[in-house]
Amino acid sequence: MVPKTERFEMRLDPLTLERVDNWRSDQADLPSRAEAVRRLVEQGLGLGSRKQPFVLDNQQKLIVWLLTEILGQQKNYENKDTLHLIQEAIYGGHFWALQWQLTGIIHDSVDKPDAVSLVVDVLDMWWFVEHAYRKLPQSEKDRIEAEVGPWAKDPKFAGFDGNNETEYMSIARFLVEELGRFEEFKGRSFNSHHPTVARYGQMAKRFDAMRVGLGHGRSLSADQIIELLKLS
Repeated sequence: MVPKTERFEMRLDPLTLERVDNWRSDQADLPSRAEAVRRLVEQGLGLGSRKQPFVLDNQQKLIVWLLTEILGQQKNYENKDTLHLIQEAIYGGHFWALQWQLTGIIHDSVDKPDAVSLVVDVLDMWWFVEHAYRKLPQSEKDRIEAEVGPWAKDPKFAGFDGNNETEYMSIARFLVEELGRFEEFKGRSFNSHHPTVARYGQMAKRFDAMRVGLGHGRSLSADQIIELLKLS
């Protein structure tokens, strides 16, 4: 069912009307003034559910074209197929093709601050767990395994689910592989192949109270490790 709409009239000064016309002329489908105003209202209210198509204005087209020409002349540049795709898309106006083929570049994904904070807390917690576990005598390691279960033998950060927790997995990988944080986890897949966010979140929350007394040579005790692992 088409949502019920209500008609109303508005008056705009010439300068504002010119700005509306300039905005709609940059849209791929050249909407009417009324449709342009509706879209701008939705964007301003944060209600827009329709993703705007990826387009370039004439100035951007020229800049991108010149950059592809420069890269194409570099002897050691290997990705010539992508340059050809970009040039053909600009020449024919097929910008949708760039969205299809360059999904890792042309997208609207932005990491949520809460997700970044949780991943940092989880990595920090697991750093302490792994370091403390390695320093324990074998008798304490055996006790951890006996009280928690066989999986607690040499416990390690497993990552996040690559199917359902991709944002968290991507943040963790970027922190470690690109920013050089928590380098101990470098080289791991970061894909747990099962959901971990909820459980790791509970562990990190409990660890927060433990962390106050850590550092300066003091590590987690076997009892604290057991307490954390039982939450996972």
